[in-house]
Amino acid sequence: MSALADEHMRRILQSTSISDRPVTDIIKEQDLSHSTAYKKIGELVKWGLLVQFKSEIIEGKRVAYYKSIFRSIKINYIGPLEATVEAEPNEDALERI
Repeated sequence: MSALADEHMRRILQSTSISDRPVTDIIKEQDLSHSTAYKKIGELVKWGLLVQFKSEIIEGKRVAYYKSIFRSIKINYIGPLEATVEAEPNEDALERI
């Protein structure tokens, strides 16, 4: 839940929920610094919410593409101490775990 509370992490997950994206596209789309993007992506990967979906060699450099393991996440707050979470998985991303 703490990843969803972090605005940058939430935006990275949204950006990668439909299709895999390279870090450079995420940085431009979300207007993030390189250091923030790589730190947040690293944490999301460590927590299992984001996977490296594929990598390519472009102009001699390895480019990693990331994808969220969830297509959508919905949180319903029932009270101050209770919530329900519904999540639709990205099946192709789950196969990469």
